[in-house]
Amino acid sequence: MKKFLSLLLALATVLSMTVLAAASVSAADGTPKADNAVFVADSGDDNAAGTTPDAPVATLANAFSKLPNGGVVVIIGCVTIDKTEDHPRVMPAHSGVITLTSYYDGVDYRAKPYGSEPVTPRLSLCNQTLDLEFHGDIEMDWLRINVGVNPDAGTIMTNAIITMNYHNLTVGEHIENCYEDPNGVASDFDLDYSSNGNKANNGRFCPPILFLGSSANTSDVPRDAGGETITGEYTMNIAGGAWQSVRIGDRDLENLNTLDCHVTLNITGGAFTYWTGMYKSNNLSVMCAAQAGTTPNFVCDLTITGGTFYGEVCGFGRASTNSLGDGIQQGTVNMNILGGKWIRDYEMHGGYAFAASTTLLFDGAKVNMKVDPSKMDLGTMDQFTVAGLDGVTTTLEMVTESDKIGFFGLDLYFDETYLPLTTGGEVEETKPAETQPAETKPAETKPAETKPAETKPADTSKPASTEATGTKPASEPTDNKGVPAYVWAIVAVVVVAVVAAVIVAVSKKKKA
Repeated sequence: MKKFLSLLLALATVLSMTVLAAASVSAADGTPKADNAVFVADSGDDNAAGTTPDAPVATLANAFSKLPNGGVVVIIGCVTIDKTEDHPRVMPAHSGVITLTSYYDGVDYRAKPYGSEPVTPRLSLCNQTLDLEFHGDIEMDWLRINVGVNPDAGTIMTNAIITMNYHNLTVGEHIENCYEDPNGVASDFDLDYSSNGNKANNGRFCPPILFLGSSANTSDVPRDAGGETITGEYTMNIAGGAWQSVRIGDRDLENLNTLDCHVTLNITGGAFTYWTGMYKSNNLSVMCAAQAGTTPNFVCDLTITGGTFYGEVCGFGRASTNSLGDGIQQGTVNMNILGGKWIRDYEMHGGYAFAASTTLLFDGAKVNMKVDPSKMDLGTMDQFTVAGLDGVTTTLEMVTESDKIGFFGLDLYFDETYLPLTTGGEVEETKPAETQPAETKPAETKPAETKPAETKPADTSKPASTEATGTKPASEPTDNKGVPAYVWAIVAVVVVAVVAAVIVAVSKKKKA
């Protein structure tokens, strides 16, 4: 009997390990087979059905048109996006989620070129300053993204743009970046994402820019003054790839939109290359609100637990180059920096977290920062700098103490209600009383709690994102049916244990 029980326990262990191994294999096999899948390559035919890899369609827009309710687009060759009618950049609207991948149903199409094409499969963005527009929820993984090389000039078409037009985006960890011409010849552009002495032809400009919103080139029809009011809830999850910057907002629209929405931005991996070293200006690695006005209902929950950052992160960032629309900043940004690798860049710039840009107009804007230096890779950096702004109620929660966290003073400071003013990284000795007066303004320390029912009635399903400095834990690994793999392992062990218990009970009863 003891040998039999030992055998059962060994079987339980093997079963649990098999389940976990199966889940791992599934995750390593790329995108699983779907009911609706369309194959695409430049050398395909838009008159084809696109339902098999032997007969792909020729354009991404055509592939999307065949998936109005969502599905999988399998990129098996070069898929070019440029300014011509032959390679449309505006994707048709769709419901459901469309997944972009080159590794599908166990076949990694990235292993070799399709047909006579000279390059391996990739999404090739050859549309400098013009965007690839999505008009529905997107997931992308197991995919090469190429920012094309101009064959005549021999330089990369920098500032390639992807706009989500206020839809959800998930970027997986298996995104690869390349910079090649149509024949696969790599650029001799300096692709070091760091500053390289601040040379003009710098690699930080090369990766694409991600916008949750819209671009100036979205429509040729002028919009009404004041733009649109954007409502709803949106999520961006980024785990891989290299990106010039990620922006919650728009790009150079003729009339500013107003954000009256709730955005969740989770960064667990990838590289973010843009830096300026100027808190007043321009593009940063991550901006939680950019080139748009915001209402008191606006909430952005940014949580960084991974990734490599060559530049700055900002709450309310950058005014538009087009001034139409009020652009007033209100609402709340919850900035949780709980990991990531941070690079100190040219002339000691980079490694900053700013509450806001000084070029904006504020009316009740709030930024709540939560920083855990024990989980941040600061490398050889002497100091990671955090900064509030006069006119923006800014709070800071330090999870752990570190002498590598400094505070930037001058006109940028944390509200003295919560923290002392700081200059050059040193606390002013003349204002010790300002470190503990938070009891006089309790409501300001948790702005998100003042109106939970009015702004986000659905927030009961995800309370972590509505806390002033709350974070969202990483999702558990799951199988293809959404059940965590460890659950199946536990079930297997329990079933075997129950069987063993029954056998023991029967055996004892017989002996009795």
